[in-house]
Amino acid sequence: MARTQQWQERERWPEAWPDEREPEDPFPFEPRPIVNPYAIVALVAALLALFPVAIVFGFIAFSHPRGRVMACFALLLGAAEVAAVAGFFVLSGNMLPDTVSRANQATASTTAQVTTVATTSAPTPVAPPPTTASPTATPPTVRKGEACTETQAGLIGAASDGGTLLCLANAASDDGYQWSGPYNVGTGIYEAGTKCDSSVAKTGRTSDNHALVCETQSRTSAWVLWTE
Repeated sequence: MARTQQWQERERWPEAWPDEREPEDPFPFEPRPIVNPYAIVALVAALLALFPVAIVFGFIAFSHPRGRVMACFALLLGAAEVAAVAGFFVLSGNMLPDTVSRANQATASTTAQVTTVATTSAPTPVAPPPTTASPTATPPTVRKGEACTETQAGLIGAASDGGTLLCLANAASDDGYQWSGPYNVGTGIYEAGTKCDSSVAKTGRTSDNHALVCETQSRTSAWVLWTE
């Protein structure tokens, strides 16, 4: 009877019995986050090809209970982007030596073509060396101012004082030619019409004792008969 009365008093006045109350929970329930922000950041970075950010935030996202699938997808996508970039640089490195070698071959080919064209172009005319043989004809002894014929034009004559005279055109003479001089005529023997070099010899003579002069004609120099 006494125990029944005690239970009735507990139900009526529970605050009178503090030792019988349930203890308070020291760790109250905290609601878990619905989404994982790190996983979202990792996925967005992977879609934007920012694979360093995607990989870092993908690993951080695994420390949260939610969003691990999203983080795993971001990590896989970031790893694929890293592999693609590495493959691109490897292929570029392999193609660079081939490109450089082809450029060098093209340069060498162009240089060879230019050298071939330069080699096959017309060579610079070189005057033949003078002949040291003496003329076959002996210079006639003439007098300065005397008339000479057209067939003697350019002929070399010797004056009485040893000077060299030439039969040159003169409008004042009846035949149009007279002995003029003295002139300094080179002793080298050449043929009219052959190439010459004025830096080597400006005048010369033929084997039949006619005077020659080196004149430039259409970019080349040639020996012509000295008649004027």
